[in-house]
Amino acid sequence: MKAEDMKIETELSSAIRNPGPSQICRICGAEAGNRIHTVKEMMLGLRDEFEYLECQACGCLQLINPPDDLSRYYPSAYTAFGGPDRQKLTAYQGLRYLIRKQRNRAFFRRPNWLERYLIESYDNLPLQAFSRMRVPLDARILDVGCGSGVLLADLKELGYSNLLGLDRFVPQSVAEKHSVEIVKGELQDLRGTSWDIITFNHSFEHMADEADILRATASLLAPTGRCLIRIPVLGWAWEHYGVNWVQIDAPRHLFLHTTKSFRLLAASAGLEVVDIAYDSNEFQIWVSELYSRNVPMASVRGGRPENAFSRSEVQKFRARSRELNAKGLGDSACFTLRKI
Repeated sequence: MKAEDMKIETELSSAIRNPGPSQICRICGAEAGNRIHTVKEMMLGLRDEFEYLECQACGCLQLINPPDDLSRYYPSAYTAFGGPDRQKLTAYQGLRYLIRKQRNRAFFRRPNWLERYLIESYDNLPLQAFSRMRVPLDARILDVGCGSGVLLADLKELGYSNLLGLDRFVPQSVAEKHSVEIVKGELQDLRGTSWDIITFNHSFEHMADEADILRATASLLAPTGRCLIRIPVLGWAWEHYGVNWVQIDAPRHLFLHTTKSFRLLAASAGLEVVDIAYDSNEFQIWVSELYSRNVPMASVRGGRPENAFSRSEVQKFRARSRELNAKGLGDSACFTLRKI
Protein backbone atom coordinates (compact mmCIF):
# COMPACT_ATOMS: atom_id res chain seq x y z
CA MET A 1 0.00 0.00 0.00
CA LYS A 2 1.27 3.47 -0.89
CA ALA A 3 2.17 5.86 1.92
CA GLU A 4 -0.57 8.29 0.80
CA ASP A 5 -3.16 5.50 0.83
CA MET A 6 -2.04 4.41 4.30
CA LYS A 7 -2.45 7.98 5.53
CA ILE A 8 -5.95 8.17 4.04
CA GLU A 9 -6.93 4.85 5.61
CA THR A 10 -5.57 5.95 9.00
CA GLU A 11 -7.45 9.26 8.90
CA LEU A 12 -10.70 7.58 7.89
CA SER A 13 -10.36 4.89 10.56
CA SER A 14 -9.83 7.63 13.12
CA ALA A 15 -13.01 9.35 11.93
CA ILE A 16 -14.99 6.14 12.33
CA ARG A 17 -13.61 5.34 15.80
CA ASN A 18 -14.16 8.80 17.20
CA PRO A 19 -17.65 10.04 16.37
CA GLY A 20 -18.55 13.13 18.36
CA PRO A 21 -20.30 16.49 18.39
CA SER A 22 -20.85 18.74 15.41
CA GLN A 23 -17.43 20.35 15.82
CA ILE A 24 -15.78 17.18 14.50
CA CYS A 25 -15.25 17.02 10.73
CA ARG A 26 -17.41 14.31 9.19
CA ILE A 27 -14.88 13.71 6.42
CA CYS A 28 -11.55 13.26 8.22
CA GLY A 29 -12.51 13.27 11.92
CA ALA A 30 -10.37 16.29 12.83
CA GLU A 31 -11.55 18.55 15.66
CA ALA A 32 -8.68 20.85 16.65
CA GLY A 33 -8.82 24.32 15.17
CA ASN A 34 -12.09 23.91 13.30
CA ARG A 35 -14.07 27.10 12.74
CA ILE A 36 -17.77 27.88 12.51
CA HIS A 37 -19.13 30.29 9.89
CA THR A 38 -22.62 31.78 9.81
CA VAL A 39 -24.05 31.90 6.28
CA LYS A 40 -27.34 33.41 5.07
CA GLU A 41 -29.67 31.93 2.47
CA MET A 42 -29.36 34.45 -0.35
CA MET A 43 -30.43 32.80 -3.60
CA LEU A 44 -34.12 33.22 -2.75
CA GLY A 45 -33.44 36.16 -0.44
CA LEU A 46 -34.88 34.46 2.66
CA ARG A 47 -31.76 35.40 4.69
CA ASP A 48 -32.22 32.50 7.13
CA GLU A 49 -28.93 31.82 8.93
CA PHE A 50 -27.05 28.52 8.96
CA GLU A 51 -23.80 27.32 10.48
CA TYR A 52 -21.01 25.69 8.50
CA LEU A 53 -17.96 24.02 10.00
CA GLU A 54 -14.64 24.59 8.25
CA CYS A 55 -12.20 21.74 8.92
CA GLN A 56 -8.65 22.95 9.48
CA ALA A 57 -7.22 19.55 8.51
CA CYS A 58 -8.92 18.62 5.21
CA GLY A 59 -10.55 21.99 4.48
CA CYS A 60 -14.09 20.69 3.95
CA LEU A 61 -16.92 23.14 4.65
CA GLN A 62 -20.00 21.35 5.98
CA LEU A 63 -23.48 22.36 7.14
CA ILE A 64 -24.01 21.49 10.81
CA ASN A 65 -27.59 22.71 11.41
CA PRO A 66 -29.71 21.65 8.41
CA PRO A 67 -33.40 22.62 8.58
CA ASP A 68 -35.94 19.95 9.44
CA ASP A 69 -37.73 20.58 6.16
CA LEU A 70 -35.59 21.44 3.13
CA SER A 71 -38.56 21.67 0.76
CA ARG A 72 -38.97 25.36 1.59
CA TYR A 73 -35.60 25.97 -0.04
CA TYR A 74 -36.48 24.07 -3.24
CA PRO A 75 -39.49 25.92 -4.70
CA SER A 76 -41.31 24.55 -7.75
CA ALA A 77 -39.40 26.97 -10.00
CA TYR A 78 -36.03 25.66 -8.80
CA THR A 79 -33.56 25.68 -11.72
CA ALA A 80 -32.82 21.93 -11.74
CA PHE A 81 -36.36 21.26 -12.99
CA GLY A 82 -36.43 24.10 -15.53
CA GLY A 83 -36.03 24.30 -19.28
CA PRO A 84 -38.63 24.28 -22.07
CA ASP A 85 -40.44 21.15 -23.19
CA ARG A 86 -38.51 20.03 -26.28
CA GLN A 87 -41.70 18.70 -27.77
CA LYS A 88 -43.46 22.10 -27.62
CA LEU A 89 -40.94 24.76 -28.61
CA THR A 90 -41.88 28.25 -29.71
CA ALA A 91 -40.24 29.60 -32.88
CA TYR A 92 -37.65 31.50 -30.81
CA GLN A 93 -36.98 28.48 -28.60
CA GLY A 94 -36.70 26.32 -31.70
CA LEU A 95 -33.97 28.54 -33.14
CA ARG A 96 -32.05 28.46 -29.85
CA TYR A 97 -32.51 24.69 -29.78
CA LEU A 98 -30.94 24.30 -33.24
CA ILE A 99 -27.99 26.45 -32.21
CA ARG A 100 -27.63 24.39 -29.05
CA LYS A 101 -27.55 21.15 -31.05
CA GLN A 102 -24.84 22.54 -33.33
CA ARG A 103 -22.77 23.63 -30.33
CA ASN A 104 -23.24 20.27 -28.58
CA ARG A 105 -21.96 18.30 -31.57
CA ALA A 106 -18.84 20.45 -31.59
CA PHE A 107 -17.75 19.10 -28.20
CA PHE A 108 -17.26 15.67 -29.78
CA ARG A 109 -15.27 16.69 -32.87
CA ARG A 110 -12.84 19.34 -34.06
CA PRO A 111 -15.02 22.49 -34.17
CA ASN A 112 -15.08 24.96 -37.05
CA TRP A 113 -14.86 28.71 -36.45
CA LEU A 114 -18.60 29.12 -35.88
CA GLU A 115 -18.72 26.22 -33.44
CA ARG A 116 -15.71 27.60 -31.56
CA TYR A 117 -17.60 30.86 -31.19
CA LEU A 118 -20.69 29.04 -29.92
CA ILE A 119 -18.63 27.07 -27.39
CA GLU A 120 -16.92 30.23 -26.25
CA SER A 121 -20.14 32.21 -25.92
CA TYR A 122 -22.65 29.60 -24.71
CA ASP A 123 -21.17 26.94 -22.48
CA ASN A 124 -22.69 23.56 -21.64
CA LEU A 125 -20.41 22.46 -18.82
CA PRO A 126 -22.01 19.06 -18.04
CA LEU A 127 -21.82 17.94 -21.67
CA GLN A 128 -18.35 19.40 -22.14
CA ALA A 129 -17.10 17.46 -19.11
CA PHE A 130 -18.71 14.28 -20.45
CA SER A 131 -17.16 14.74 -23.89
CA ARG A 132 -13.62 14.66 -22.46
CA MET A 133 -14.06 11.00 -21.47
CA ARG A 134 -14.54 9.78 -25.06
CA VAL A 135 -17.43 7.52 -24.12
CA PRO A 136 -18.58 5.00 -26.79
CA LEU A 137 -22.17 5.32 -28.00
CA ASP A 138 -23.21 1.94 -26.57
CA ALA A 139 -22.07 2.76 -23.02
CA ARG A 140 -24.53 2.30 -20.14
CA ILE A 141 -24.96 5.79 -18.66
CA LEU A 142 -26.64 6.77 -15.39
CA ASP A 143 -27.14 10.43 -14.42
CA VAL A 144 -27.83 10.83 -10.69
CA GLY A 145 -29.73 13.90 -9.56
CA CYS A 146 -30.65 14.48 -13.18
CA GLY A 147 -33.41 17.05 -12.62
CA SER A 148 -35.48 17.33 -15.77
CA GLY A 149 -32.96 15.28 -17.77
CA VAL A 150 -31.32 17.98 -19.90
CA LEU A 151 -27.95 16.21 -20.08
CA LEU A 152 -29.60 12.91 -20.98
CA ALA A 153 -31.62 14.59 -23.74
CA ASP A 154 -28.44 16.11 -25.16
CA LEU A 155 -26.73 12.71 -25.11
CA LYS A 156 -29.72 11.06 -26.76
CA GLU A 157 -29.58 13.57 -29.62
CA LEU A 158 -25.88 12.74 -30.04
CA GLY A 159 -26.60 9.04 -30.51
CA TYR A 160 -26.36 7.59 -27.00
CA SER A 161 -29.23 5.22 -26.31
CA ASN A 162 -28.57 3.31 -23.05
CA LEU A 163 -29.50 6.16 -20.73
CA LEU A 164 -31.23 6.47 -17.38
CA GLY A 165 -31.85 9.42 -15.10
CA LEU A 166 -32.33 9.10 -11.35
CA ASP A 167 -33.64 11.82 -9.06
CA ARG A 168 -35.24 11.54 -5.65
CA PHE A 169 -37.27 14.75 -6.07
CA VAL A 170 -38.21 15.00 -9.75
CA PRO A 171 -41.95 15.41 -10.47
CA GLN A 172 -43.30 13.02 -13.10
CA SER A 173 -44.51 15.92 -15.27
CA VAL A 174 -40.94 17.24 -15.45
CA ALA A 175 -39.53 13.79 -16.12
CA GLU A 176 -41.58 13.62 -19.33
CA LYS A 177 -40.29 16.93 -20.72
CA HIS A 178 -37.34 15.68 -22.72
CA SER A 179 -38.48 12.17 -23.74
CA VAL A 180 -35.77 10.40 -21.74
CA GLU A 181 -36.24 7.74 -19.09
CA ILE A 182 -36.09 9.13 -15.56
CA VAL A 183 -36.98 7.26 -12.39
CA LYS A 184 -37.76 8.79 -9.03
CA GLY A 185 -35.74 7.10 -6.33
CA GLU A 186 -32.38 6.40 -4.71
CA LEU A 187 -29.20 4.70 -5.94
CA GLN A 188 -29.96 1.75 -3.69
CA ASP A 189 -33.08 1.13 -5.80
CA LEU A 190 -30.79 0.18 -8.71
CA ARG A 191 -29.00 -2.57 -6.81
CA GLY A 192 -27.96 -5.37 -9.17
CA THR A 193 -27.52 -3.15 -12.23
CA SER A 194 -24.17 -2.23 -13.80
CA TRP A 195 -23.11 1.03 -15.44
CA ASP A 196 -20.14 2.13 -17.52
CA ILE A 197 -20.60 5.81 -16.66
CA ILE A 198 -22.27 7.35 -13.59
CA THR A 199 -22.52 11.13 -13.47
CA PHE A 200 -23.38 13.68 -10.78
CA ASN A 201 -23.66 17.19 -12.24
CA HIS A 202 -23.85 19.55 -9.28
CA SER A 203 -26.23 17.21 -7.48
CA PHE A 204 -23.73 15.54 -5.16
CA GLU A 205 -23.33 18.60 -2.90
CA HIS A 206 -27.09 18.42 -2.16
CA MET A 207 -26.78 14.91 -0.68
CA ALA A 208 -26.44 14.44 3.08
CA ASP A 209 -25.16 10.86 2.91
CA GLU A 210 -22.18 11.40 0.60
CA ALA A 211 -20.13 8.45 1.85
CA ASP A 212 -23.06 6.05 1.41
CA ILE A 213 -23.77 7.50 -2.03
CA LEU A 214 -20.18 6.88 -3.17
CA ARG A 215 -20.19 3.33 -1.80
CA ALA A 216 -23.40 2.63 -3.71
CA THR A 217 -21.85 4.21 -6.80
CA ALA A 218 -18.80 1.95 -6.54
CA SER A 219 -21.04 -1.11 -6.29
CA LEU A 220 -22.92 -0.11 -9.47
CA LEU A 221 -19.85 0.70 -11.57
CA ALA A 222 -18.68 -1.88 -14.09
CA PRO A 223 -15.08 -3.06 -13.48
CA THR A 224 -13.72 -0.53 -15.98
CA GLY A 225 -16.45 2.02 -15.33
CA ARG A 226 -15.92 5.65 -14.43
CA CYS A 227 -17.77 8.12 -12.28
CA LEU A 228 -17.91 11.81 -13.17
CA ILE A 229 -18.70 14.20 -10.30
CA ARG A 230 -18.97 17.95 -10.82
CA ILE A 231 -19.13 19.89 -7.55
CA PRO A 232 -18.23 23.27 -6.08
CA VAL A 233 -14.75 23.35 -4.52
CA LEU A 234 -13.08 25.79 -2.19
CA GLY A 235 -10.73 28.04 -4.11
CA TRP A 236 -10.15 31.71 -4.80
CA ALA A 237 -13.82 32.67 -4.50
CA TRP A 238 -14.07 31.23 -0.97
CA GLU A 239 -10.87 32.99 0.07
CA HIS A 240 -12.00 36.26 -1.50
CA TYR A 241 -15.70 36.38 -0.59
CA GLY A 242 -15.90 34.19 2.51
CA VAL A 243 -19.48 33.60 3.67
CA ASN A 244 -20.74 35.60 0.65
CA TRP A 245 -19.36 33.01 -1.78
CA VAL A 246 -22.33 32.00 -3.93
CA GLN A 247 -21.50 28.30 -4.03
CA ILE A 248 -22.05 27.82 -0.31
CA ASP A 249 -25.73 28.16 -1.26
CA ALA A 250 -26.99 27.64 2.28
CA PRO A 251 -28.73 25.40 3.17
CA ARG A 252 -28.98 23.49 -0.11
CA HIS A 253 -25.27 22.65 -0.31
CA LEU A 254 -24.41 20.34 2.56
CA PHE A 255 -20.71 19.70 1.88
CA LEU A 256 -18.24 21.89 0.00
CA HIS A 257 -14.97 20.09 -0.60
CA THR A 258 -11.33 20.79 -1.15
CA THR A 259 -9.50 18.38 -3.43
CA LYS A 260 -7.97 16.85 -0.28
CA SER A 261 -11.29 16.24 1.46
CA PHE A 262 -12.87 14.84 -1.70
CA ARG A 263 -9.98 12.39 -2.21
CA LEU A 264 -10.42 11.23 1.38
CA LEU A 265 -14.13 10.70 0.89
CA ALA A 266 -13.65 8.85 -2.40
CA ALA A 267 -11.00 6.55 -0.90
CA SER A 268 -13.37 5.62 1.94
CA ALA A 269 -15.77 4.28 -0.71
CA GLY A 270 -13.17 2.33 -2.67
CA LEU A 271 -12.76 4.94 -5.39
CA GLU A 272 -9.78 6.96 -6.56
CA VAL A 273 -9.62 10.29 -8.33
CA VAL A 274 -7.85 9.90 -11.68
CA ASP A 275 -8.48 13.35 -13.13
CA ILE A 276 -9.54 16.85 -12.04
CA ALA A 277 -10.66 19.58 -14.42
CA TYR A 278 -11.71 23.03 -13.21
CA ASP A 279 -14.74 24.43 -15.00
CA SER A 280 -16.02 27.42 -13.05
CA ASN A 281 -17.38 30.46 -14.86
CA GLU A 282 -18.35 34.06 -14.11
CA PHE A 283 -21.19 32.90 -11.85
CA GLN A 284 -18.71 32.55 -8.98
CA ILE A 285 -17.92 36.27 -9.16
CA TRP A 286 -21.03 38.16 -10.19
CA VAL A 287 -23.41 36.46 -7.73
CA SER A 288 -20.85 36.61 -4.91
CA GLU A 289 -20.57 40.33 -5.63
CA LEU A 290 -24.34 40.61 -5.21
CA TYR A 291 -24.31 38.73 -1.92
CA SER A 292 -21.49 40.95 -0.65
CA ARG A 293 -23.89 43.86 -1.21
CA ASN A 294 -26.78 42.01 0.50
CA VAL A 295 -28.60 41.58 -2.84
CA PRO A 296 -30.25 38.17 -3.44
CA MET A 297 -29.88 36.44 -6.77
CA ALA A 298 -33.66 36.19 -7.11
CA SER A 299 -33.86 39.97 -7.45
CA VAL A 300 -31.92 39.92 -10.74
CA ARG A 301 -34.22 39.75 -13.76
CA GLY A 302 -33.87 36.44 -15.54
CA GLY A 303 -30.93 35.49 -13.32
CA ARG A 304 -28.63 37.02 -15.93
CA PRO A 305 -25.43 38.89 -15.02
CA GLU A 306 -26.05 41.48 -17.76
CA ASN A 307 -29.07 42.64 -15.77
CA ALA A 308 -26.92 43.42 -12.72
CA PHE A 309 -23.56 44.45 -14.18
CA SER A 310 -22.27 46.18 -17.29
CA ARG A 311 -21.20 44.11 -20.29
CA SER A 312 -17.55 45.02 -19.69
CA GLU A 313 -17.78 43.92 -16.05
CA VAL A 314 -19.28 40.57 -17.04
CA GLN A 315 -16.51 40.07 -19.61
CA LYS A 316 -13.91 40.75 -16.91
CA PHE A 317 -15.62 38.26 -14.58
CA ARG A 318 -15.55 35.66 -17.36
CA ALA A 319 -11.88 36.26 -18.17
CA ARG A 320 -10.95 36.12 -14.49
CA SER A 321 -12.75 32.79 -14.11
CA ARG A 322 -10.79 31.29 -17.00
CA GLU A 323 -7.54 32.44 -15.38
CA LEU A 324 -8.57 30.82 -12.10
CA ASN A 325 -9.43 27.53 -13.82
CA ALA A 326 -6.03 27.47 -15.52
CA LYS A 327 -4.37 27.88 -12.12
CA GLY A 328 -6.52 25.21 -10.43
CA LEU A 329 -8.27 27.85 -8.33
CA GLY A 330 -11.76 27.83 -9.85
CA ASP A 331 -14.75 27.25 -7.59
CA SER A 332 -16.11 24.30 -9.57
CA ALA A 333 -14.29 21.10 -10.46
CA CYS A 334 -15.00 17.92 -12.38
CA PHE A 335 -13.61 14.78 -10.71
CA THR A 336 -13.23 11.53 -12.65
CA LEU A 337 -13.13 8.43 -10.46
CA ARG A 338 -12.62 4.70 -10.89
CA LYS A 339 -12.60 1.70 -8.59
CA ILE A 340 -9.43 1.19 -6.58
